[in-house]
Amino acid sequence: MTTHDTGSERALGHLAAQLLRSVERPRILVGGLGMGFTLRSLLDGIGGNAVVVVAELLRPVVTWNRERLGHLAGYPLTDRRVRVHVGDVARLLQRRGMWDAILLDIDNGPDWMVQRRNQELYGRRGLASVLNSLRPGGFLALWSVHRHLPFEQRLASMGMPARRFRRVTRAVDYEPLIYVVHV
Repeated sequence: MTTHDTGSERALGHLAAQLLRSVERPRILVGGLGMGFTLRSLLDGIGGNAVVVVAELLRPVVTWNRERLGHLAGYPLTDRRVRVHVGDVARLLQRRGMWDAILLDIDNGPDWMVQRRNQELYGRRGLASVLNSLRPGGFLALWSVHRHLPFEQRLASMGMPARRFRRVTRAVDYEPLIYVVHV
């Protein structure tokens, strides 16, 4: 995690907020808190009736955001719309039709895992669980360090073609992108 270039994280939150603008009371799951830039961007773009649940696997990341890093992203955890779940985001994907949007920034993409067990989320069963937990008209937005053709093919084979949004950045030597999958 770094503050060197937060543009793609902010783009994930901004894009999700734009896609949710017609949803009156959106329920949003954000997988991965990081330094809070995705969450801040999302909060800045959605209405006051939203409920945002942030799942962060590591308690120290939540503590750092509350005690040391919160000012960098405008203290997003103090927003009344935010609930924090310390634990695996997969645990919040059990109920069918729960979320209007799921934003995942838990890894560097479908093939570059921060946590090895996250690999299950990008497989057929994991994706089915993610997509089943979305409400009709909902979407998954996933941050990736680069394009991943096998992931795109897996989604397409499940009847869920992904749209790609690329954020051009000169601050880093890669071109992150955001996958969006609608149900």
